[in-house]
Amino acid sequence: MAWRDLVPCAPCRPQRPPVSPTLIPSVSTVQFVLLCALWYTTSALSSNTGKVIMNEFRYPITLTFVQFGFVAGYCLLFMSPVIRFSNFRSPTKAIFHSTVPMGLFQVGGHISSSMAISRIPVSTVHTIKALSPLFTVAAYALLFGVRYSAKTYISLLPLTLGVILACSSDLSLSNAMGILCAFGSALIFVSSNIFFKKVMPSNSAVSAHKLDKLNLLFYSSSMAFVLMIPIWIYYDLPALLTLLRDPGHVAHPSHGHGHHSVARAFFANGTVHFAQNIIAFILLAQTSPVTYSIASLIKRVAVICIAIVWFAQPVHALQAAGIALTFGGLYLYNQAKGDVEQGERSMRRVARGERRRCRPAVRGVGGASGQPVAVIAVDDLSAYIRPSHLRLI
Repeated sequence: MAWRDLVPCAPCRPQRPPVSPTLIPSVSTVQFVLLCALWYTTSALSSNTGKVIMNEFRYPITLTFVQFGFVAGYCLLFMSPVIRFSNFRSPTKAIFHSTVPMGLFQVGGHISSSMAISRIPVSTVHTIKALSPLFTVAAYALLFGVRYSAKTYISLLPLTLGVILACSSDLSLSNAMGILCAFGSALIFVSSNIFFKKVMPSNSAVSAHKLDKLNLLFYSSSMAFVLMIPIWIYYDLPALLTLLRDPGHVAHPSHGHGHHSVARAFFANGTVHFAQNIIAFILLAQTSPVTYSIASLIKRVAVICIAIVWFAQPVHALQAAGIALTFGGLYLYNQAKGDVEQGERSMRRVARGERRRCRPAVRGVGGASGQPVAVIAVDDLSAYIRPSHLRLI
């Protein structure tokens, strides 16, 4: 018998179960959560600082004009030789062909949004914008004959009812223009998505000039900035010149705040507005459309809740029920979104089949060589235009 067999063994310490690797989040998951948190924060700050500016300096066209200028300026800064996050792409005809429509839609959508924020609470503006799914489904069904399942239409009922209840406390003659502007902003951005998916043609020249995130953001914002120059000169420049001559003349008194505080607010708003846009581009590039859709849904909820807390906005029971119904409707619509996309894909297949059948009819109409005119599928542009679907708001 060995000596070790006669010595009693020491009591063994209980071993801890090994940590499951599934309990430890991956680096990509942590990065995604942090990006979402930054996106929600910058989006809320963009809207809330815009409201602060409008309370002190009610010139919504100037606010929109400055926002586009800041975004374009920051894009140039990050593409400069000092930082060089991306290489600047020289302008071409194909780039202008794609970014001019983007700029037009952004000008209309952002001016409407700024005018809405100047008149009604931020939470109400974003609650109304939550009706975008309703406008999208209605447009595809009425204009393009897309058929949706009953699940899709049912999901829109609580969304619509929720927005009506949420806006009920703000229904007054003084707020009517703000509510109309919020609806107009939502309609313009929905129209832009439909335009780029279905109306705007694409060709090999455009697809060969795909832009990265910074260049696309720069050209779309720069184009919007240039398009806004005559609008700003006509509407706001005379009033601002009067303000320079007589500092006491302001469209709405600034409650004792000086010009320096307004300038700081403009700088903060322009900075977070750029950050919001570039983070949205990064998220869209790194995630699937479904994941991005869910993150965008949560962002809408976060922006509304943060705005209520930021401005200490009193929320009545009916309004709270409306906001809750809106959140529930957005969630149900997100669940039914697969049916929506399936209907749109089937319509695009039908459209492509019709174009193929029509090709022989245009043979010989092209150039001198007698080659047929190219018939382009509209959805080909989606790969190039996909970041523009972010609705830079």
